[in-house]
Order: sequence, then C-alpha cells, then structure tokens
Amino acid sequence: MSNVRIAHRYASALMELTNEQKKSDAVAEDLQTVLNAVRASRELRTMLASPVVAKEKKQAVLRDVFKKKVGELVQGYLEQIVAKGREALLAEILTQYFVLRDEQLGIVRVTVATSVEFSAKQEKELVKHLEAMTKKKVEVVFSLDAAMKGGFIARVGDTVLDGSVKRQLEILKLKLQQGTYNN
Repeated sequence: MSNVRIAHRYASALMELTNEQKKSDAVAEDLQTVLNAVRASRELRTMLASPVVAKEKKQAVLRDVFKKKVGELVQGYLEQIVAKGREALLAEILTQYFVLRDEQLGIVRVTVATSVEFSAKQEKELVKHLEAMTKKKVEVVFSLDAAMKGGFIARVGDTVLDGSVKRQLEILKLKLQQGTYNN
C-alpha cells in the first residue's frame, strides 16, 4: 500500500476521533505544533525513521518533546502511531489530516507567486475571484518571485492559473503564428 494511502487512512481515523469528541480546533493546533516540530527538526525525523531505535524509546522521546505542548488526545495518538510502526509517516499523516480538515471546512489553500507585491486591493480582488471560481473559502499565501517579469501564477491544488507576462507573450506568439490574433 502506498504511503499516501496509509497516511490518508490514519488521518481519516484521527479526523473521525476529533469530530466525535468535538475538539477539532484544539487538536488542530496541537497537531500543527507537532507537524512544525517534525518539519523543523532533522534529528526528530531521523529518529522517527530509524529502525534501530526501539518503539518504546521513540514513544518516550515524543512524550518528552510534546508533554507540555499538546493535549492528551494528541499524545495518545502519537503513541499509537509509533505502536503501529507508522512513525516514519508522521509528517505525511498530519499533512493529510490538514487536507481533510480543510475539505471538511470548505477551505482551499492557494499559493500565488508574483513579480511585485500586490496591494491590499489587488489581493482582495484576487481572493474574491478565486472564491467565485472554487466556490470555497480561499486562504492565499503570497510570495515574491524575482525571476518573473510581471503578472502572477496561482496554484489551486493541481490547477495552475498562469497570468504571468511570459505566458501571455507565449499565447500571443501562438496566435500570431496561427493567424488567429484578433484585437
């Protein structure tokens, strides 16, 4: 079974548990803390992935690292992940959890690369347009890309909206070559 499917299964089980206990916001904060720590610490990822380190030792390390940072539900979940031998997939499981949570809340995350910083009005208009297009609440992360000559590129899941100057010039070139350019 692929790692994505395994991560999805464990994330789904966690989602059901948090929905049953009506603690999804608190648990989401705790899980974000864990995910940030795993992503930030190469040593933690190495320890979790190591087949040499005993499960009990991994559980003890996770307990010590997160004892004052996360609640009992998340602590218990982390111990179960290690007990089932899926600790190497912890980052993927938590990432899948947040994908499922966003889906449940009707949120879509969009990354937008721009050549120059957007004004507040431009950002608001883009968000409004993306919400109309996706029919979901949009959370946008903007970044600057110095290599772009102008415009922007938005990524909504697997969909890319390319409004860059480079792409517009490519389209214009194709139309001119095909003789289909109409002003």
